[in-house]
Amino acid sequence: MTTNLALYRLLVFNLLEINLRNVLVFHCWSRPDAYPLAVMMSESHIYSQYIELQENAEGLANIHKDYLDSESDVPRMAVFLDLGCPLADFITNKSSRARLYNRRYHWLLFDQMGNLSNLAELFVRANISLDADVTFIEQRQEEDEGELFVLHDVYNKGCHLGGVLNITIDQSVQCNGSSCWVRDHLSDLHERTRLQQRMDLTNITLRMAALVSVLPLTSKEDILMGFLNSEQDAHLDSFSRMGHRLILHMQEMLHFNLSYIWVGEWSIQDAYGGAIGLLGNESVELCSTPFTPSWDRMHYVHPMAELAEFRAVCMFRTPHNAGIKATVFLEPFQPSVWLAFGAVLMLAGCLLWLIFRLEQHGMQRCLEFMPSLLSSCLISLGAACIQGSHLLPKSTGGRLAFIAVMLTSFLMYNYYTSIVVSTLLGSPVRSNIKTVQQLADSSLDVGVDNVPFTKAYLTSSPRPDIRSLYRQKVENKRDPSTVWYEPEEGVIKVRDQPGFVYISEASFMYHYVEKHYLPREISDLNEILLRYEGAVYHMIHLNSSYRELISQLEIRFVECGLISKQRRFFTKSRLQTYTNSFVIQVGMEYAAPLFLSLLVAYFMALLILLLELAWKRTERQTLTLGSNLLPHEQ
Repeated sequence: MTTNLALYRLLVFNLLEINLRNVLVFHCWSRPDAYPLAVMMSESHIYSQYIELQENAEGLANIHKDYLDSESDVPRMAVFLDLGCPLADFITNKSSRARLYNRRYHWLLFDQMGNLSNLAELFVRANISLDADVTFIEQRQEEDEGELFVLHDVYNKGCHLGGVLNITIDQSVQCNGSSCWVRDHLSDLHERTRLQQRMDLTNITLRMAALVSVLPLTSKEDILMGFLNSEQDAHLDSFSRMGHRLILHMQEMLHFNLSYIWVGEWSIQDAYGGAIGLLGNESVELCSTPFTPSWDRMHYVHPMAELAEFRAVCMFRTPHNAGIKATVFLEPFQPSVWLAFGAVLMLAGCLLWLIFRLEQHGMQRCLEFMPSLLSSCLISLGAACIQGSHLLPKSTGGRLAFIAVMLTSFLMYNYYTSIVVSTLLGSPVRSNIKTVQQLADSSLDVGVDNVPFTKAYLTSSPRPDIRSLYRQKVENKRDPSTVWYEPEEGVIKVRDQPGFVYISEASFMYHYVEKHYLPREISDLNEILLRYEGAVYHMIHLNSSYRELISQLEIRFVECGLISKQRRFFTKSRLQTYTNSFVIQVGMEYAAPLFLSLLVAYFMALLILLLELAWKRTERQTLTLGSNLLPHEQ
């Protein structure tokens, strides 16, 4: 009974030390012997549940589903197991099959005989994960100071991956009749965290899904490996090659081996098939390529560090001059403004004519030439065109009126020229097509990249606008060769055929855009998001025992800038161009309305001149005929 009381105090001390308030006790003690433990647990505010291990295992068939369900709402709980009980091997086997030796359960294993050989025999093939929290309690009696217990840390780096059982001595705990305390640290495990002492994965072979979509999977493994490790054509399978580089850095730090499983598809459906399918059913522990998180995928995998941005876009080119209309020289003013300005000029011409008349007759000032009403209007128009006039009023009031006309014309002229120049040299003209549905309803030709993830999303997306785009622009095409293009071919066609739309991943296309486009041609590009812009993350299985370890490593990669360095090399998030790098080509064809107006004016002037000449000729003939008549005929 004394031994049991010391063990009970040790259990309470251990649970309080790590702040656990839920414990499940598998025991084979009598009820009077177990009663003191229940009292100690209650006094320490620890919820405890007791299951007696009888010799008959039929009543324990569903014990793990009832009490140790991994999907329970309890975040973490402790489990005590007395290995001296007859059914202890039954509990350990079922726990191993249910994969319950993990970070969610704090296991306390006790053997009154302290038989480490029995422990090794029970757990040598058990599914104990790397992040397991399993402590073996070895009892050593001491008469003077009470009971002495030695705690051992038990874990396996991965039994099915080549790992072996590891039992490491940790510390000794002394318990007397009233309390427990740590007597000695028997190793240096207390100097680091549980994961830090398990970072050496030597002799472990992790399986990795290596994605290569640009080479046939029937190629030799040396060729596939050479492609993943090379830096040439970094835009090809850039996400997978970037993820593979990071996994190689993990391998250098953790010293594990890699077994490659080659795949050519990201997924067949959202969370099934391809690389994500292998990761979801735990056929592999790692995956070279990152994925975008989705609701279906989050049921199987856990996202770690963000590696890059994923932007699937519809790209097409709009030339700058496409927005310059033939009426650009008339657009600065509304028609009403032009009419009002013309009326003001006519009124100014009439006023100038009146001023000249007053100076000639009212003020008795002799003018060398008395302008007519039409000449006065021409003087007003010349002022509007900043041409001035050789005829000026002599009076002060007339000159002030002429100055007012010139000032008004000066303001209008500057305002007009500034608008014309800003229109011609303004920012690039963008398309009014802003959404996928507008693109689907437009008359533009569409080409699509034939990479698997773009094709899969376009053909299987439930979004109505994507289905409409696929139905109108892909299914209705008679010749499939006019839809599916290689990336380089599609990007060049966008350059040479303004209005042609090409759909692919942005960073993938940007490589070819920078290769084949001039800066002013890059400025002409329009982009429509095919799918919501998001980030891609390295994924690991939700229940992987390496999840926390690898997640911490990737956080370190983010902090030291390694992921940022790889991202800058393998992906492009923007195009290198400048707003003012383009050249506006303003041809004479845009001034065609002005020349047409000038031509019409010349014809009208010629017609009026001919009419005036005919009129003068008729007058001369009339005068000549009148002078030749006899007086009596006159």
